[in-house]
Amino acid sequence: MNDQNDNEGPWLQECDSLDQVREHIDRLDRVIVPLLVERNHYVMQAAKLKGDVNAARVPARIEDVVAKVRGVAEERGSNPEIVEAIYRAMIEINIQLEQEQIEKRTGGS
Repeated sequence: MNDQNDNEGPWLQECDSLDQVREHIDRLDRVIVPLLVERNHYVMQAAKLKGDVNAARVPARIEDVVAKVRGVAEERGSNPEIVEAIYRAMIEINIQLEQEQIEKRTGGS
């Protein structure tokens, strides 16, 4: 029996056609997007609790999140560099959104 951390696990299916690959990607996107929406909801909740625009960027928190997701990628046999790049891009976008929300709420202070 394959261990769940094994990148060859039973949940990863081999595809015989590009259509099968696309079906799996589309299926995953239907799972991933709602999770991203949920994650962003909580990012915006954090923005409501932060006092000024500078509070949107917390370098220690960024590095903590990156370290955690790299660890998950490594546990799953994936490339942590790719996961880190995706998360850093997402974090930067979220910081911008947080800053915009804080500016609107505080008048730019």
